[in-house]
Amino acid sequence: MRSNSLFWLFWVVIAFPIAMLVLGEILVDMRARGQKMATVVEATRNLIIPSAVIYIVLYKIMGRPHTGPLVRISETVMWISIIFTALTLLNLILFEDAPEGSWQSKVPKIMLDAGRLFLVLVGTAIVLSRVWGQDLGSLVTALGVGSLVIGLALQDSLGNIFSGVVLLFEQPFKLGDWIQVGETAGKVQEITWRSVHLMTKAGNVVIVPNSELSKNRVRNYDLPNNFHELDLYLTFSYDDPPNKVKSVLYDVAIGTEGVLSDPPPFIKLVEYGDFNIKYLIGLYIKDFSIELRIKDRFYTHIWYASKRAALTMPYPISTQLQQEIILPSAEEKAQQNRKSLREISLLANLDNDLIELLSREAIWLDYAKDEVIVSEGEILLGMYLMVFGSAILTVTSQTIGQVAEGEFFGEKATLLSHQVSDFSVKAIEDLRVLLIEQNTLRSIIENPRSLTLINQLGESMELRRRLIKGLKS
Repeated sequence: MRSNSLFWLFWVVIAFPIAMLVLGEILVDMRARGQKMATVVEATRNLIIPSAVIYIVLYKIMGRPHTGPLVRISETVMWISIIFTALTLLNLILFEDAPEGSWQSKVPKIMLDAGRLFLVLVGTAIVLSRVWGQDLGSLVTALGVGSLVIGLALQDSLGNIFSGVVLLFEQPFKLGDWIQVGETAGKVQEITWRSVHLMTKAGNVVIVPNSELSKNRVRNYDLPNNFHELDLYLTFSYDDPPNKVKSVLYDVAIGTEGVLSDPPPFIKLVEYGDFNIKYLIGLYIKDFSIELRIKDRFYTHIWYASKRAALTMPYPISTQLQQEIILPSAEEKAQQNRKSLREISLLANLDNDLIELLSREAIWLDYAKDEVIVSEGEILLGMYLMVFGSAILTVTSQTIGQVAEGEFFGEKATLLSHQVSDFSVKAIEDLRVLLIEQNTLRSIIENPRSLTLINQLGESMELRRRLIKGLKS
């Protein structure tokens, strides 16, 4: 017996200080390198080894009875330290810094909590049975009676917990999914035993109890695909041909930033109303959080596009105006156009006949900020003259310059038919351009009194050709 005590005394006096010193050096090195496994080494050094030493001193060296309270308490602390360290090690190995998309990263927090609770219960049962000599059967019976009383007092909280368990197994959504519960829509930030935390589009956190999730219909915007269909409705006049309306709506939809091209948008005529025709526009987007921004971009661009295409979006009239509205005559419009053309510096030197030709044939077009006026590789309809506003020129997404008020682009249309644009032109603010179609443009170029305009077009064409060549070389 004495030799046995000397054996344990040796380990306490010699091995314990050496182990603490070695683990201390390892801990300092691991912390310096930022290794997360340092928490396991720290728990071993500061919890398991000291509690084990106290137990050995009391039971093995001092010979205190195993059933004594001090020995039992020290052994309980030792087991708690071992269980805590084991759980920390398991979490670090399986779930800490799990790669994106791996099964570990997809495990909800509620399942991790359930696993930890199970292991803690197993450890508690071992400690009660081994250390304190408790009969687990009688203990379970006592807990059953007590749990009935507790269950009646905490039925709402327990209802949330059981609903959380159902969510654990069904998994109707996961972290990062956009869901809607009743009138509340948000991104799943956390799943706990009691509730689900949602981050709304406004940046607010809404806590939805699990019992409410089980009672309401839950819509998951990320299942079964990672894109979301956004349905919008617009009405147009009976005078507007449906196929023309569909074409304009599709072009605006496919050109709206944030709208997917695969699957492509769809346009459907859905109803003949009393005063208009109703159309459904289906847009597919990946990020549900920018739904309002997509709506804003689309609705803004469609106003400009419908004006350019001479489409009419009727609006309800609730009052009858008694005042007679006098619209300008064709001659008054032509006179206004001639005045506007004279104010453009590039056209200031043209004679009256050419200004008259432009006032009849040129087309005034309005574009919204961020709209693409001409795409790289698109067939040019003519030359565009910037009346007001500005735009950027890009080649393969690289900016090569800007077009400001009084400047022009699309001058290649002065050459042969079906010329394509070498660059894209995108509005950086609301702007208006004057489109001079190819036939009208040739009539002006062939006029000997347009020499100044011809020289400006030639210089611009050569300058841009060099810029593009230098960019591509």
